[in-house]
Amino acid sequence: MWGLGGAESIFFRTLPNGCCIVGRCGLSSHTIDTHWGDHELVFTGTYEHTIDSKHRVAIPADIRTQLRQNKADRVGDGICLYVTLGEGQAMCLYTEHEFEKRSNELDDSDRAPEEILAYETLFYSLARRLEMDKNGRIRLPENLLEMAGLGTEVVLLGVKDHLEIRDRTAWKQHVEQALAGDRQILMNPRRAMRRPT
Repeated sequence: MWGLGGAESIFFRTLPNGCCIVGRCGLSSHTIDTHWGDHELVFTGTYEHTIDSKHRVAIPADIRTQLRQNKADRVGDGICLYVTLGEGQAMCLYTEHEFEKRSNELDDSDRAPEEILAYETLFYSLARRLEMDKNGRIRLPENLLEMAGLGTEVVLLGVKDHLEIRDRTAWKQHVEQALAGDRQILMNPRRAMRRPT
């Protein structure tokens, strides 16, 4: 806690959740959020891209705009993302904010400690922090590309709180099979939020 002097003392106290209590001594205080520009991003869309010979892939312009507007994921003028191996031959990209959030959620998990430890050992040892270049590209680690079985023709998918990079042909086949097998998979969002009876 610290204060500003003068006729009326004003105090500020930062809370663990990033909020700040502001008030005047002897009077009421108010809590305000200090995470200006640090909000939850929702990624959407399917983008066809090519990974070049240097293992670089371009982040789509509209996603770059989202990232630039979110101050939590900027380092100076640069943007950083974390990449790691995902489910089903995918590479997952997380903003720094979401990557840290994932860590906190794991600390609060109800799963057995041995299970969490095994997951964390793989998840974090394979993760890499990447900085986007001035042309909006990131360089993907060769070992992760090999593990995910990705070639040059890929899709970059917006999957709510993260991005995924998948093989283009395999993704198209997956979408066709999923829709052919169960048209209800794209249920109305209001139905999706209801608990099954």
